[in-house]
Amino acid sequence: MKWFDTLLLAIWLVPFWSTLVHAQAAGLELLPTCLLQCADSTPQIAKCMAKLDVCGEECRIAIQDPVMQMCLATACTRSEILTALDAQSVICEDPVRDKSKTYRIFIITFFGVAIAAIFFRYLTHFTVGRSNWLDHTIMAFIVLLDVGFITVCITMSYIGLGRDMWKVDQDDITPTLLYFWFGQMAYVLLIGLIKISVLRFFLHIFPNRGFRWIVWICIVFTVAFSLAFAFLASFGCAPVSFAWTQWDGIHEGKCMNVNMFAYIHAGVGIALDLFSLALPVTQIWNLQLSMRKKIGVLMMFGVGAFVTVVSILRLKALVHFANTQNITWDYVEASLWSNIEVQVGIICACMPAIRLGLVRLFPKIRGSSREASNQSSRRRANFPSISPPIQERSRNDISVKTSVRVTIAKKPSVSTEGSFVKLVDIERYPRSMDRI
Repeated sequence: MKWFDTLLLAIWLVPFWSTLVHAQAAGLELLPTCLLQCADSTPQIAKCMAKLDVCGEECRIAIQDPVMQMCLATACTRSEILTALDAQSVICEDPVRDKSKTYRIFIITFFGVAIAAIFFRYLTHFTVGRSNWLDHTIMAFIVLLDVGFITVCITMSYIGLGRDMWKVDQDDITPTLLYFWFGQMAYVLLIGLIKISVLRFFLHIFPNRGFRWIVWICIVFTVAFSLAFAFLASFGCAPVSFAWTQWDGIHEGKCMNVNMFAYIHAGVGIALDLFSLALPVTQIWNLQLSMRKKIGVLMMFGVGAFVTVVSILRLKALVHFANTQNITWDYVEASLWSNIEVQVGIICACMPAIRLGLVRLFPKIRGSSREASNQSSRRRANFPSISPPIQERSRNDISVKTSVRVTIAKKPSVSTEGSFVKLVDIERYPRSMDRI
C-alpha cells in the first residue's frame, strides 16, 4: 500500500511557506530544513510569501506546482512532512479534528447491546433445556473474539485513531496500525462465525433434506471463505510487519492490493447474506399457515437484512480505506461500520433464542397455532342418537333394537388470531435426516 506517494498533493500539503514566514513568531524552531530549499524553487510560493497571505486559498492551491511536489518528495522524509503539516495547522489556526470520543461511544454502546443479547441467549437455552454444544462453542468463540476486537478498537482510539495523522505522536502511529492489523483479522473471523451461527439455526428448524444440504454447503463455503481471507489479512504484506511500518517510508516491503481485498470480502459477504435471507422463504411459504403468520415469520428472519444494509454502508466507507494519506483520520469510518456490522450481526443471531425466552416468560405473546388447534378441537360435539331406536319384530316375536350414533366434528380452521410459530430446535428428526 503506497499510501504516502500522493501525500504531496495540495489536499494534504498545505502551504509550508506559511511555516517559514511565521516560524519565529510562533516559536516553531524545529521545522524541517528541506522546506526552505523547496520554497525557493517555486515562483508562486515566493509571491505568497511576499504577500504574507500564506493561509489563503490561492496560496494553498499554489502547492500543486509539480516542481514543488517533486522537491518535497526528494528532499523531505515522511516524518518531516508530518512535522511541517502540524506546524502549518498551528500557524493557520486550523481547527483540531477529533472523532475518537464519538467513535468510542458508538462502539461501546453497540458492544453492550450485543453482549446482553448473548447473555439472554445462553439464559434461554439453559432455562428451557435446549443446549447444543457446537452452537454454544461457536458463540463462545464469537464472545472471545468480540471482546478482543472491541479492546483493540478502543485502544486505537486513545493513541491515534480519529485524529489527523500530523496531530498524532509519530511514536504512536506504528502501534495504531499494528492494532488495526489485529482488528482486521478479528473482524473477518467474527463475520464468518456469525454467518455460520445463523445457518446452523436454519438446520434446527427446517427438516427438509434438500434444504439442509444447501445449508451445509453454505456453511462449508463460509468456513473456507473466512479462513482464506483471515490468512490474507494476516499475511498480505511481506514481511508481515510492513503492514504497520510502511507509513514511515524507511522500511522496505510489499503488500497486496488492500482495496481489492476489502472489496472482494465485502462483496462476497453481502452476496452470502442475501442468499441466506432468501433460504428460509421457500420453507416458510409452504407451511400451512395464514398469510398473516407467514408475513410475521418472514419479518423475523428479515431483521437480518439490517446486517446487509450495514455491510453496504461499510462498503461505502472502504472507498477511503486504502486510498488515503491521512490514515488515522480516514480509517475511523471503516472501523466504525465494521464494529456496527459485527455487533448487529451478533444481535440478529441471538434474536430467535431471545424470542423463545420471552414466550416462556409471557405466554400471551405465543398466540400459537397449537392453541388455535386446541380451540378448534374443543368445538367437536358428540351427539347421541339422532333418531329413536328402530324396533323390528320378526315373525317369531324376536325383537331387534338398532341404534344409530352420529359424531359431528368440525374441521379445524386456520387461525388468524395468533402470530406465533414455534421456530426452535427440532426435538427429533427422522432417521433419514440424521445423516445430513
